[in-house]
Amino acid sequence: MSRPEICSRHSEIDGGIAPDYLTRTMSTNTRWGKRSGLLLAVTGLAFAQTHCSSARSDLFVDGGAANSGGAGGKSSGGAAGTVIIMMAGAAGMAEHPSAGAAGEAEGGAGGEDTIGNAGQGGDSSVAVAGAGGATPSDALEFVFDHQVLPSSGIAFAADIDGDGTGDNAYGQVLAVLSIYGFPAQSSADAETSAGRGLQLLALHAADTTLESGAATLNLWRAQQTSPDFTGTGSFIVDGAAPSANLNGQITSEVLTSVKFQAGERLPRILLHLPFGNTVDLPLSVYSISFHVAANGLSQGQLSGAVSVSDMNAVVPPALAAQFDTVCAGATTPIQECQTALLLFDTDQDQHISADELRASDAIQAVLTPDIKIFDDQGNFAPDPAAEDKDALSVGFGFSAVRAHITP
Repeated sequence: MSRPEICSRHSEIDGGIAPDYLTRTMSTNTRWGKRSGLLLAVTGLAFAQTHCSSARSDLFVDGGAANSGGAGGKSSGGAAGTVIIMMAGAAGMAEHPSAGAAGEAEGGAGGEDTIGNAGQGGDSSVAVAGAGGATPSDALEFVFDHQVLPSSGIAFAADIDGDGTGDNAYGQVLAVLSIYGFPAQSSADAETSAGRGLQLLALHAADTTLESGAATLNLWRAQQTSPDFTGTGSFIVDGAAPSANLNGQITSEVLTSVKFQAGERLPRILLHLPFGNTVDLPLSVYSISFHVAANGLSQGQLSGAVSVSDMNAVVPPALAAQFDTVCAGATTPIQECQTALLLFDTDQDQHISADELRASDAIQAVLTPDIKIFDDQGNFAPDPAAEDKDALSVGFGFSAVRAHITP
């Protein structure tokens, strides 16, 4: 596709111009509308100033509506060749109560955590709630057998920073990346089937009927294996990855983790999630909830946040690699790849590097942190009024089956 052809198909967005296949629906009364509007404005303006002379069209806007389960708003069909993505619904959001953690582990000295990433605040390590190695003898043990990724910023959202609005910037990022053909859900499914990055969970409930009462749970990462999800499979804890202990409360067979208090440490785990390519990201766990039964966990939701330093270190290289996978070497690159090269390939070598993505205003608009939840020591300190945000919110769904866990 030539540049004139690309420039002839566009929409006016906040003074900028973007190809109409970059146009997507967004809510005008949520933070996600503002985020997607910023992305479109920056992308459109950069594209227009660099490559297009003049043109106009209309922005397709549809606030959408979310159901009570917090799913994204209904997608709307566009004109032929136009990709329209629902970014945020205007109504309805299911929020699980805030999560809490039991027990803290001391962080190491200096500015690094146990994973080797820069500690929050620059001069403190990130505490990881230790699991103590073995599970209680009467604990029920599970392995995550399916991840359900968000398709919008309101799916699997939780109010992490206390402003009364659900947070899940990860869902918005995936919605934007889907425009470039990044198959997030199928990637997650393939990684699970291959036994990479599996999460293990042990549940100890005071009420053996699992109907109500207090509970504790442990989260670990499993060593890579050929997984057995029949309910009798065995999995070995990856001792090199951080683990977490949390307290919870079961009500009507639904477990919800206990709310964190300001000044506490959020436990950290290592998640295997698609961000372009599938990457390992340290996640500060804010909440977990699921419907509990002796033979498995269903309707699960895990919410937390990734620090700015971890995002900048891990995600741009993964995105660059995925752009190469999708676009490089194609005889006739698809128009999304053409647009990506025009926007991000500043040295015009037909290759998009991690540094080029880090320098891109459009990419930074997508990956910009949306919440402020850490103090200078890395403790939980939510501040919804803060202008400088320090983390990107993440939420996704899951199910789990019974398993045998070996420390």
